[in-house]
Amino acid sequence: MKSLHKLDEIELIKLAKTTTDENTLHSLADNAFITVRRCVAKNRHATTPIANKLAIDSACNVSYWATRHSNHTTKKKVDSNDPCVVCSIDELQYHNTCTSCDMA
Repeated sequence: MKSLHKLDEIELIKLAKTTTDENTLHSLADNAFITVRRCVAKNRHATTPIANKLAIDSACNVSYWATRHSNHTTKKKVDSNDPCVVCSIDELQYHNTCTSCDMA
């Protein structure tokens, strides 16, 4: 596999959604792409430290999902009515869907 810094956003999203490796998830939790961090927050293999870290992410798109992770243990809860935050569209489809989203 290529090193993480050589992967494009789509490849990183795929990895964030499917990896079970804790070290990879830790690295991806620091990624610049919100979509990648959001996928880590949704990954069932994210550990408590990862979920808790992402719960305080500056992007509501990330922290919203991290506070709903089964391994999240802090008291922080992020609520949102923003359709982009609560959107259920797969992150791999954002590039195709968000430009024509009728929820925003």
